[in-house]
Order: sequence, then C-alpha cells, then structure tokens
Amino acid sequence: MKNWKKLTVISLIGLFLIALPVFVLAGNKDDLIIVGADEIIDGNFIRAGKTIDIKGAVNGDVIVAGSSITISGPVAGSVIAAGSSIRITGPVAGSVRVAGSLVDIDSEVEKNVWAAGSIVNLGANSTVGWDVYSAGANVELRGSIGGNVWAGTANLIITETVGKDVTASVDRDGQIILYPEARVAGNLTYKANSEDQLILQEGSIVSGEILKKAIPIPEKFDFNKIFSGLSLFIKLTVLFSLLVVGLVLIAMVPKILIQVKDEMVKRPGPSIGWGFIYLVVVPVVMVILMVTIIGIPLALIIMPFYLIGLYLAKVCASFAIGILTLDNLAKDKKYKGSLIWPLVVGIIIFAIVTSLPFVGWIAKIVLVLWALGAGIHVKKEILREYK
Repeated sequence: MKNWKKLTVISLIGLFLIALPVFVLAGNKDDLIIVGADEIIDGNFIRAGKTIDIKGAVNGDVIVAGSSITISGPVAGSVIAAGSSIRITGPVAGSVRVAGSLVDIDSEVEKNVWAAGSIVNLGANSTVGWDVYSAGANVELRGSIGGNVWAGTANLIITETVGKDVTASVDRDGQIILYPEARVAGNLTYKANSEDQLILQEGSIVSGEILKKAIPIPEKFDFNKIFSGLSLFIKLTVLFSLLVVGLVLIAMVPKILIQVKDEMVKRPGPSIGWGFIYLVVVPVVMVILMVTIIGIPLALIIMPFYLIGLYLAKVCASFAIGILTLDNLAKDKKYKGSLIWPLVVGIIIFAIVTSLPFVGWIAKIVLVLWALGAGIHVKKEILREYK
C-alpha cells in the first residue's frame, strides 16, 4: 500500500475487528475482573468484562475487552485490548495493540505499539523498542521510541527521542509540536495545510530531512477504485478475523481443535455428509419454527448458533489444512511445534484455494462441510461423555 495513512487506518480498524471475536468468544463477561498483585497467570489471559484490573504477572498474552482496563503487572507476551479507557503501566515483553477512547501507556514495551483512540498518550515513563502506529484526535508521545513513528491525528506532540523516522498527517487546523528535548534521528515527513503547523521548539533536533507534503484535494469519485479497495479491505479483515478467532480457540480449546482435525482425516466422507445435512436441514427447521409462530423464539435462538458453526468450520478447516501441510513437509515426523503456525499456514492456503476462479467456491463449500461434519461428531462425543 503506497499511502501509509490508508495502511494505518486499515490496521487500526483491524484492532476493533480483533476485539469483537475476543469479546464474543471469551465467554466470561463479569462486571469486575481482578488479578491480584500476588497472582501469576501461567499462559494466556483472555477475558471480557466491564472493569478489568490486572495487577499480577501474566506469562503469556493478554486479550481483553471492557469499559475500563488497567494493566499494571508484567506481561510476558503481547497485549490486545479494546475498551473505553485503557491504561498500561506494567512492562510488556511483546507488542501492544489497543483501541479505546482514552489510551494511556506508561511502561516499557519491547516491540511495537498500535494504538487508536480519541486521546493516545505514551507517558514520560514509557519506552517502545520498535515502532509506534497511532491514530486519534490527540497523540502525545512523551517517552522514547526506538524505531519509527506513524501518526494520523489532529495534534501530535513529541517530547523525547525517536530512533528512526517520523511520518505524520494532521488536520488542516492541527499542529505537530516537537518539545525542546525532542530528538528525531531520521527524517520528519508530514502532511499539513501549511508549514506553520509544524512547530520546532528551541532545542529540538531533527537529524534527517524535514519534508512537507500538501493535504491532497479530494478527487472525483472513482467507483471502480473504491470498490476495488473495499474488496481488498474485506479480504484482509476476513483473514485477520479468522486468525484471531483461531488464536482464541487454540488458547481455550486446543484439544477440541485437534479432535476435529483427527475426525476430518479419519472419516472425510461421513464428515462431509453430516456437514451437508447440517447446512440444509437446520435452515429448514428454522423456517418451520417461524411458521408455527410459537416457535419463533426458538428459531431466533438457533440462528446465531447456526451461523457461528459455519464460521468456526472455516477456522477448523484452515487449522486442519495447516497441520496436514506441515506434517507432509516433515515427511516421516509429525509436526509437534506450536499450534499457531499450522493455523497461520492453513489460513493462507485456505484463502488462496478459495480465491481460485471457477473452483474456489466449490473448494470452500467442501472444506466447510468437511470441518462442520467433523465438528458435529466431536460435539456428540463430548456430550456423550458428559452424560
């Protein structure tokens, strides 16, 4: 993508899409979720609630959604969060990807920060090892940043060191302000209406070039270009959504995912058959219930589960494809690494195969039915054991 701003917008919208399946699938939506200072969470922490306060250590990723989110304990992995107010003061060994009205990060982040919000603030105690991607009405970078800065905002403030380049775009009435202690080791490229919108206070240093680009005047609508970009955006968001839902399933029910994969391999024919029955019969049942009037509530309850089942079948099919592919590459040895890589490989293959002209839609239907039928069988076995 040539236009960095478009890339930033797509990425930040993706944050909201990431948060949505996490919120739905996390399952535990308590009003108040607290991890005490003396608690240690081994593995990933995936929750949704009104207020989330993590004071203890998390030896994995933190994936949360809520109104008020506070993370003051150390996180060994990455943080993905969506909420009205997000405050991170504990060290993060991975990256931070957050979206909210108020985003306040005042700690060490070893990798990247992706942040979108009305107010995005990196406090004076913050350090970012790699890059910062931010969008908001006001973005304040008061900590040191080891890599690049990309920002789309009304107002941008930089008070500390940026190890590489700064690329920013501000509104026609906005400002980019570098405080006296600010140091930009690379270039400063900005889009603004006038040069007066860049304010370099006495003592601030930009080691590279300062390049101004005019805010482009809106061109005449090109519907073909718009819909082409929209199609690409939809495909990217679908892939990201599949990946994140798959990560949640790996974190919560890895054994079930493997059972579904095993059932797909063990009985491909019956799995596709049961998947076809589910695909056709359930809508018929819902229509019959709707006609009876008194069955409307039950039909409305069944409908979301039906759609969720179809979506999860895509994830399971992708995971199975990934496992089978890596097992084949390993020849005599079965793949025994992290389950995340098979998921990533499978999603890429699933996207390529289902995008092929003429045969892509057929492949998609067969793969979904295959995973759907296997999932039904595994579900029956789990219910049988439960009873």
